This record gives sequence, C-alpha cells and structure tokens, in this order.
Amino acid sequence: MANKEEEFPLGTPQEHALICEKHDLRPIDVTCEDCEEFICSKCAKEDHKDHNWDTISTAATLRTRGLLKAMKKIEEKDIQQIDEHIQKASQQMEENKKRYESEVSKLQKHYDAMVKTLDKIKKKHEKILRDSLERKNADMSKAKSSLEEKKKKVLQCVKSMKEEGSTMTDIILIKTHRKLTKLISTKVDNKQKSDFLLRHEGGDINEAMLESMMGQTFDAEQITVTETDSFQGGEEPIYVLEATNESSSLLTNTKFQNVVQFSISDKKEKQFSVDVGGVCVTDNNDVYVSDWKNRSISRLSPSDSVSPVFSTDPLQPWGICQTMDGGLLVTLGDNVSDYFQPNSDSRRLMRHVTLTGDVIREYEYQEDGQTRLFTAPVRVTQNDVACDSYHNIIVGEAQKSSVHLLSSDGEFMRYLLTENQVNHPYSMSLKKSTLWISDCKGRVKVFQYNPYTKVKTAEGAELCEEEEEEEEEEGKGGGVYSSRSLPDNNKRAPLKKESDTPL
Repeated sequence: MANKEEEFPLGTPQEHALICEKHDLRPIDVTCEDCEEFICSKCAKEDHKDHNWDTISTAATLRTRGLLKAMKKIEEKDIQQIDEHIQKASQQMEENKKRYESEVSKLQKHYDAMVKTLDKIKKKHEKILRDSLERKNADMSKAKSSLEEKKKKVLQCVKSMKEEGSTMTDIILIKTHRKLTKLISTKVDNKQKSDFLLRHEGGDINEAMLESMMGQTFDAEQITVTETDSFQGGEEPIYVLEATNESSSLLTNTKFQNVVQFSISDKKEKQFSVDVGGVCVTDNNDVYVSDWKNRSISRLSPSDSVSPVFSTDPLQPWGICQTMDGGLLVTLGDNVSDYFQPNSDSRRLMRHVTLTGDVIREYEYQEDGQTRLFTAPVRVTQNDVACDSYHNIIVGEAQKSSVHLLSSDGEFMRYLLTENQVNHPYSMSLKKSTLWISDCKGRVKVFQYNPYTKVKTAEGAELCEEEEEEEEEEGKGGGVYSSRSLPDNNKRAPLKKESDTPL
C-alpha cells in the first residue's frame, strides 16, 4: 500500500482528501503508529490488523492535548541537551585544532632537524671544495709570482741588450744573450697540478628514503584490537604473563608453585617446577626466570627442565628483563628487615649482569652514596605496559577496566579497550601482532593487534606503507619500577597493588 499526494508547485487553497491507491475510492483516514503510515480503514483491517492504529482525527486530538507540555519539554530539556552537544562539538573541534597544531609543530621540528643536518653536510662539502680551491690558488699564486719575476728579468735583459749592446764587450754580450735565451727557454708548467679538478657528484634523491626519514603519519583511531581467543589461567590474579611466541605464553599467579605454559584455545602445554618472581624471553627465545626460592637465575629448556645459571645468594631475585646489550637487569633484595622499611643493613638494588652472571654494574644508591634508589624494587618493567613496533605505548588501567593507547611521547590518544572488552586488566604481553591480557580473576584474553594504517592525501597518494612481513618484536615497557612484597623466610608474600607499593 502506498499513499500518493498530489503536488501543487504553486500551492493550493484547499486540502484535498487523500485516496488509497490499493483500495480505490477509499479515503485515507487511519494512521498506523507502528509503521508510521497513513492508510485507509481496509488496509488497517488487512495489512495492519495487529498493529497500533487509530483514526487520523483521534490521533491528532490525542497529540493536541499534550502538545504544549511536549513543546515545553523540548524547549527546556531537549534543546538544552542539543546545546550541550553543540558545545561539546565546538570544544572537540578546538581540541582537534590544538592537536593538529601540535602534530604540525612536531613535523616542522623534525623537518628543521633534517634540514639542519643536510645544511651541515652541505657545509662540509663546501669546505672540502673551498679548501681545495685555496690550495690550488696558493700554488697558482706562487707560479704567477715566478712568472712576474721572470718577466721582469727578461725585460731587464732586453733593455740592457738594446741600450748597451753596442758598447758591451764580447764576453758580456755573450753572457747576457745566454742569460736571456735561458730565461726565455725556461718554461713553468703549473697547469696540471694547479687545475681545480675537485668535483661534486650529486647522489640519487630517493623519495621513499626521504619519506622514511620524515617519519610516519598514522591514524590512531584505526589502530585496532580484535579478540581471537581466551582461556582460564587459574582463579587468582596473574602477575607474570610473558608471551614466548604468537601462540603460547608463560604465566604464573599467587597460588601457582610453578610456571605454566599455555597455548591459545586453553591448551596447557607444559609446566616448569620453579616458583618465580619474573620471566624474561630474550631475542633468541631463551627463557630466563628469577628463582627467588633458590636465590638464583635459572633457564627454562624446551624439555621442561629448569637449569640454574648463576646464584644471587644471599639476595633474592625478583624482577628480570633483557637489556639492549643482550645482558640482564635483575632486581634484588634481602629479608633482614621489613621489606618496605629497610634498615641500614638492608640491600635493595638492581644489578646489570651478563647472561652468565658477571656483574656489569649495580644501582643501589643515588650520587651521594647514601640515599637509596629503591625501597622495594620488585619489577624491572611494569607487567601491564607494552610497546608496539612503532613505539606506541599500551597501558592497562585495572581500576577503570580499560586499556589506553599512548603516543611515544606519553600523550593519551584513545581507549584501545573498555570495560565491555576487558575486566580489570592485570598484566599483558605483546608479541608481534598478538596481544595477551590477563584480568584480576585469572582470565586471559588474546587479541589480534593491528598497529598501523595507511594515511592518504586528498589526491590519494600514500604517505605510509604497512609493514606486515617484517615487524620487530615488541618488548615490554622499560625503565618503570613498581613494587610488590618479596617473599620472606621462604614464604610467598601477599600480593600488593602496584599503586600501594612505595619505591
């Protein structure tokens, strides 16, 4: 059924009755509230019999009764809400402009740095050319002086021969002539060694390389995560979660007395009989753990065995992380005093060691040699921070059940996950494009992390290229220290919130 309204371009002084196209000669005098259509009475009985319909006049009368009240509500409440949205839109536009100006400023700063570097290189080449010019012209200046001196001597001989030749003795005449002949015959050829032969050969201007040097423009809004799997890793908070590859990870919680390796789809692959405070997977996929109970750093082998590598006795190791030089950073402490109130005999430090345990450096006190750097250096890196291959920072916020995406400068960009997708995130690990996140109840979710997008100009030219095949492995966020009570007298200490633990 369809209603047809006759159009009058110039308008009409009368309102003509609408006729139902489906049922000829039947006037349209009913409105269906469910379908929001105007129909005839026969349509109401046939096609809309189970719908909420009424006559047009009745529906209009009902609306008229509350019309003023409804209009007042719209004016007082709905319009106010619209105004608030308009204000928020204006504020967002202003915020967007500020962010744009900030990004353009960063771009200009980077561009200026590149130009400064290019100018430095240009000046270096100019100096090479200028130094060569000065050397060559210095040689030519000497040659010129020699020629001028030769010219002077030749002219003197010629003048002497012309003016005094008739009065010269034969011997003096012969000597003067020989001298003149010798001066004329002596040639000075400085052309070859004094020519300016230095040349500058311009290199290829590679646009792709220049774009790479300028950096990347990416759309943070299109950096996405998609849940691909989940499994239960116990019932307690998982304080260690370290991915070994894109399909499996190592984890432990406050109840486990070992390290368990899980794969995607809730498959428990293996477990290692060691009670750890931290796990580190190196670039070579070797797994090192801090065995606090035995006061040692151990290595987990593919055959499920645990092999001590070096001892940390009498100190207990907790946090562990690989360094850029291929060594390890290990946080250490003793239990001669309350862990959060160390006395003068207590040790609280971070130690930089080789993979075999040789000490490179220790960090325990500030420059004065007395003020402690740490109170409870449980971790080397936060267990709820990760960085992708483009230096974006991923941070879990347990209290508000969200995961934040920050720029490499630490600026908040957007929420990557909210409470509908993750419940009180406790620890995370990023391995290539797989993001593992555990919650406070032992649930582990696995996400596909898409860190990059192509940004195009209005003309469609690509500014960025997606690197799908050769992404660098992402590491945990480094340089951040948090605290958790170390075990005392071979008893596991109660887990404390990161925010409650002083350094």
